Order: sequence, then C-alpha cells, then structure tokens
Amino acid sequence: MLITREELAAIKEQAVAEYPNECCGVILVRGAERRHVPCRNVQDQMHARDPITFPRTARNAYYMDPIDALRLNRLADEGFAFAVIYHSHPNAGAYFSETDRGQALIKGEPAYPGAVYVVVSVVGREVKALAAYRWNAERRVFDRADAGDLDPAEPAVSRRLLAAAERRIPGGVNSPVRAFRSVGGEPRFVARAEGARLWDADGRAYLDFVGSWGPLVLGHAPRAVVEAVTAAAAGGTSYGAPTRQEVELAEAIATAYPSMELVRLVSSGTEAAMSAIRVARGATGRDLLVKFDGCYHGHADSLLVKAGSGGATFGIPDSRGVPSALAALTLTLPFNDLEAVRALFGARGSEIAALIVEPVAGNMGVVAPAPGFLAGLREVTAQHGALLIFDEVITGFRVAYGGAQELYGVQPDLTCLGKIIGGGLPVGAYGGSRSLMNHVAPLGAVYQAGTLSGNPLAVAAGLATLARLRDREVYRRLEALGSELERGLRDAAAKANVPLTVNRVGSMLTAFFCDGAVTDYASAKRADTKRYARYFHAMLERGVFLAPSQFEAAFVSLAHTDADIALAGRAAAEALAAA
Repeated sequence: MLITREELAAIKEQAVAEYPNECCGVILVRGAERRHVPCRNVQDQMHARDPITFPRTARNAYYMDPIDALRLNRLADEGFAFAVIYHSHPNAGAYFSETDRGQALIKGEPAYPGAVYVVVSVVGREVKALAAYRWNAERRVFDRADAGDLDPAEPAVSRRLLAAAERRIPGGVNSPVRAFRSVGGEPRFVARAEGARLWDADGRAYLDFVGSWGPLVLGHAPRAVVEAVTAAAAGGTSYGAPTRQEVELAEAIATAYPSMELVRLVSSGTEAAMSAIRVARGATGRDLLVKFDGCYHGHADSLLVKAGSGGATFGIPDSRGVPSALAALTLTLPFNDLEAVRALFGARGSEIAALIVEPVAGNMGVVAPAPGFLAGLREVTAQHGALLIFDEVITGFRVAYGGAQELYGVQPDLTCLGKIIGGGLPVGAYGGSRSLMNHVAPLGAVYQAGTLSGNPLAVAAGLATLARLRDREVYRRLEALGSELERGLRDAAAKANVPLTVNRVGSMLTAFFCDGAVTDYASAKRADTKRYARYFHAMLERGVFLAPSQFEAAFVSLAHTDADIALAGRAAAEALAAA
C-alpha cells in the first residue's frame, strides 16, 4: 500500500487549500503505525521579508515552516521513517520534474532512499491527477511507482496506460505537448476516432478540434481514405521503389501549387523543412537562415531557435543538444515586422541563403500575416538573391486548395507540405521551380533520401483526400464552420466577461486569453496560460477536446456539423465562466 484513502483525501484537500501555491507534506511509518504530517508553505512570508534570499522561482516555490521541520526531525528521532513525501504542481502535471529530482537528491543520492514521492496536479482548485515515483538505484532514475491507480476512487484506464508508458517512453509520450505539462493533469489515451469525435481508453467521447494537429480536414477515418489505405496495404506496405501513385500525387500537388514544378516526397514536415533549407544553401552557396520568433518548422537543429509550438508551451525556445555553431547560422526576427526584415537584409543580405516562414503562423497560436507582409518578404528576398521558403505544413490544402500562397497571392521559391497530403499519415513534401529542384540528388549535389518516402499507404490516403478537396465548395463550408465557431467563442467570452482575442484564418483559429491584438510571438506570450489551463480542463469535462497548450491552433473539419459547433459554443460559455 502506497497511501490510504484517508491520507489521499487529506492530501487532496491540502493541495486545493494551498492553491495557487505549492503544498507539501510527509507520511511517516513506524511498524504498523502511520503519521501524516501536512507542512505549511511559508514562501509568501519569506519572500515578503527578504525577496533577494527567497525569490519566486520554480526552484524556490516552497519553503517549509521551520516548526514543521522540527516536528519531522523529532519523529525521525523517535524511530519513524519517511514513507511518502508529497507535493503539488499548481497548473501543471503530476510529473517528477528536474527540479523535483534535484531537491530529492543530495550529491546525486536520494536523501530518503525508501520514500515514495507523490505529486498532485491542481488546476483551478481541482485535483486533476496524481502520480507516485520511487528511486531506482540500478538505473539511477525516479520510476513511476504506481500503476495509474494511486487514486482508488478513479481507476482510470488512461492513468494505468500512462504509468506503463512512463516506464518505457520519455514522459510517457512520443511528442512533448501531448503530456499536458502546460495545462496540468494527465493525457487521455485515445482508443478510436470517427468523424468529428474521438473516444478515450475509458470510453468517454470528445468532440475533437485537434484533428491530429491539423491534417484531418475530412475528419477521422473518412470512408474514402480508409478504403484507399486498406486496398493499398493489401498490395504491400512499403517497397523502397517508385510507384505510379506517387507520380499521381506529385502531379496533384504541382497542379495545386504552380510554384512547385518539381516535388520530392518525404516522411514528415520536419524532413521537408530541413531538406528545403539544404536546397536553399546548396543553390545559393550561402549559410545563413532567417526565421521568425514563435514559428516552428520541425525539430531539426538549425530550426530550434526561438521556435513556437512545444517550445512556446514550455518556455524553452532553444533546445539543449543544438550546437551553438549551428544555432549561430539561424537569425530570428519578430513575425509581421517587415522593417526588421529589410534592416537585417540590408546589413547581411549577401550572406543569407533563405528566409523561412509560416505564411499563417500556427505554432504560436494562429497569427495571420499583416497586409503586405508576405509580399514584402517576396520583394526583399528577391532583391538580395535569397530564397523565400513557405512552410505550409499546416496551411497547405487547409486554408485553400492552393494553400496560403493561393490565398494571399504570393509565390515562394520553395514550399514545404505535411501530413494533410497523406490524409494524416506520415508524409511530407518539398518543392519549387525546376531550376532549384535540379540541385537535388540524383540530378544535383544536394543529397536527401528516405526509404519510406512516397510510401504506398500515405500516398493512397493523400490521393483520396485531395480528390475530395478539389471541390472548392468544401472551403466555403470550412470557412462558414470556422466563422461560426469564432462567433461562439467571442459571444461566450463577452457573457463571461473574460478577455479573449480570437485569431482565425479559415478553418484554423486560436483563442488567446488576453486583451488586444495578437500579431507576433511577443503579443501571443501576453496570454494568460493559467486561465487557458482551467478553460482546457473545463472544456474537456464537457466533452470538447482542444490542444493542451495555449499556443496551438484549433481545427475545424468537414466532419463537424452545425450542431457540433453550437455544442462547442455552449460548452465554451460554461467553461469560460468557470475559468
């Protein structure tokens, strides 16, 4: 037994009472005797007395009352041992952080080797998750000690799956934002999805506005796509050789995007962006890359500099493991600041190989380009002999059949596309003029390869998806659905008297919890992420699944109905009032 029901109830009560501060306490044992000692957090008082010595930081979020420390020492002298040490994470998940680990160790060794560390996630004065961790002396890490059933009242299947996942997968997830770290609580494990809904492992249904982060413009498991993938799989899942279908997909892409005379299929949007940048450097003979703060172009080394998406969520825009020499080759500017672009190119234009941009930012939340911004980028890059790269991994075939370049009437030199061209399966593409793409092997000296590039399953799904999207009427439908969802959110915020700025382009939108326009990464960061966390959980409880981060987009699909949008509006009205 890790913890009794009575102890658990008392811990949850204490965590809620201390919110939004951290709480802490200890359970000690002596034989069959157990003592629960809640400790008092005097961080506020200490900081008020001496803010220099006792700063407000994540590492110093808790200061135990010296009287409680004396009580614990006295009990230890009486033969009690530390069995459980618990603390809360306000507005964050029930995970054992690097700070937690550092505080539990003394010179690399656990201060209390036999103790179990319990972490409580509290969001908006509600306990959202609990987890237990124990030191593994052999592996020298803190392993999950419970099986997802620490709370006897909620033996959720998702919790058990997360506990199992954390033993084999970093953080229990295969992509960081899925971990719910920025909103608190624990992720739902998905069992299946259909149309506009998905079901978690516990059988709960959710109206989905994540859509696998954008590519599922037709919704989940559309019949035409499922049938195409099934037929393709029956003929083999991968060949590592050319197929007729990949030629058809390249033709469809080039027809929709006149700037892409030649197209190379790859396996992801990250790979597409990385490869396009290599082509730009190879074609120009220059090294420098320009990107914009908050724009995310995948996790290649050169691109993890002031990135958005997961980086924005965790407040660590630069990743460890990126060599400083590579980072120095990437220059960053504020999105929508054309004058800053002109100034940089005026100073270093002869060294710049390319400027890469999300034409509609989607990874700091949705931010539209200012009037003339994209055209200005086209003008400046051409003037200085640099290439303009549009990262349309999100916007491609989403905001228009021909993407943002069709919507705004600006053609880049190179374009990157992502999972939407594979109906949500792992695929990407990059392409440009014939003269540029002639630099790519085997025609030229810019090397790029991939065994699964153009794999038959993704290509079949992509052809089925694009066949549906060729009917331009679908974009009028998506615009209408997106507009109605935007109106519902604005009305709900007005009724709840909650400051909310809704940015939308077609069927992608973000509701920022702040006043005033959001036009770049700096203004996006003004958003109240703690209020978003409360809103996120309130929506989840009402059966609406949103991105577990303030700095992401919500996506409407053709599977959403008018009734679905109305339901989301009603849920938002209740959730905003609660948040």
